[in-house]
This record gives sequence, structure tokens and C-alpha cells, in this order.
Amino acid sequence: MSSASFTTKALSVLAALTAASAPLVAASPAHALANARNVTGSSTTSDSIVRLHIGNTACTGTMITPTWAITARHCIPEDGIAGAAIGSSTLSQFQQVPQAILHPTADLALVELPNQASSNTVDLYGAHVQPGENGQAAGWGGYSAFGQNVAQQADVQIQRRVVNVPSPDRTAVLLEGTVSNGRLVPGDSGGPLYINGQLAGVLSMSTDVENDALDGTVGWYIPVAEHAEWISYYTGKHIAPIAGAPAELVDATANPTFIPAPQPFTGPSIGGWALGSS
Repeated sequence: MSSASFTTKALSVLAALTAASAPLVAASPAHALANARNVTGSSTTSDSIVRLHIGNTACTGTMITPTWAITARHCIPEDGIAGAAIGSSTLSQFQQVPQAILHPTADLALVELPNQASSNTVDLYGAHVQPGENGQAAGWGGYSAFGQNVAQQADVQIQRRVVNVPSPDRTAVLLEGTVSNGRLVPGDSGGPLYINGQLAGVLSMSTDVENDALDGTVGWYIPVAEHAEWISYYTGKHIAPIAGAPAELVDATANPTFIPAPQPFTGPSIGGWALGSS
């Protein structure tokens, strides 16, 4: 098994997506959960989140086997990655990372650890995600942005399965979801979308607009069910057959994304961002 070359996939562009108060937004690499809550739920989900130190930046990943984490491809720089802080929903371990395997087309990467992590692992969601399904986003973005030493989570409702999102990679197939009880800010890239305690998506992009109140209120996720064979091939993880069929694919340029009305933000703000509540 050989690793693909390290490449950076930049996804920050202006995107013509509609909103009641902001007709033009940016779909940018998804960044920390602000104004969110500490990760809770089963030990499987809370203990499967990892913080990846990548050059001078950080991303979030999810342990899917004792030695493999999955994250976003755009998190991996050309010169490799330095290491990963491993723990439950808090930081308790650090390991150097020998290699990352990049998906040839999707915004996915598999990060290999030299030693088994004490973190729990999570299974892939056993069905293709459908519009209207509810889940939770989780991430370590608040660690860098606000000094939070506990991973944060927010609620996500999947709206549709889209392609042709205005971005450098218009061929990307993504799950589009609205975020509530928190919002996405820098550091959450590569983080999980959990549905029923299982990994359904990997965070690729989020809204970034001139109106701070709308930043991070929509996220775009890589649907892992559609890449289960690739994940299993490189990690050796047994993945049961995925139930159902992918949802109808919607052209996001012909049918622009609706950005929901901004949620009220509580707490002190810094540079337009409110501190995450924990």
C-alpha cells in the first residue's frame, strides 16, 4: 500500500449562492464550531474525534480504525503533516504521522498513525444520506479560535445532495446541510457529520460571507457512503453493504443554495465572531 503524493486542494472561492440578506457567499474550507456545545453523546462518537496539526494550521479528523483517521484532502499540505493530537473529546495524546493517502478526486484523506490510538473508533453510516435527515457536526476549530480544550458540536439537517457548487471543483458531489445551535469556523475542516452515532460525512466547505451572522451556517460534506470501497481498501476496515440509493443530485448553480436567516449569537465577540459557549 503506497501513499499518494501530498497535494493541497484549495476550495476557497466566491460562490453565487442565494440568501435572504446575502445573495453572494463564499464556499470556503470549513473552518471551528462557535457558540456550540461540548461534544456529548456516546463514547464512540465523542472519543473518535482527533485534532490534526498540519503545518501551521489544524484540522479535525475521525478515527475509523485504531490506526486510521479520515479527514479532508485539502487539510494535507504538499510537504506532509506533522502529527495528530489524539484523545476523546479532549487532547491527551500526540503521535507523529508517517503518511496520508489522498483520494484521487474527492476531498478526502486517510491519515495513518504509527501506533494504535486509545480513542474509540466509529463505524460508517449504513445508508445513503437523504434530505431531511438530522445529525451532528463536531470539530476542534474552537481550540485554535477560542482556546477551548474540548471538542465542540452543533446540529445539522441535510437539505440536499448537490453537484456544481461554485468552487474550483464543480464535479464534487456533496451533502448540503444547515447548521444550528452553533456554526462552523476555522479548524473544523475534515470533521465528522454523525448520524445515529455513525460517520455519514466529512466536512469539506462552509459558508463565508460579508455578513458575519451567516458565516458557517451551511456546511458541505463528502458523503462517505459513496466512497466506502476506497476507505475499506486502504484501511482494511470492514464495511457492510450500504443500504438504499444516493439521493437525487441537484445542480447547485442552477438551483442556488438557500442560506437561512442568521441565528442570534450570545456572549462576547472578537472580530465579529462570538466566543463559543461551552
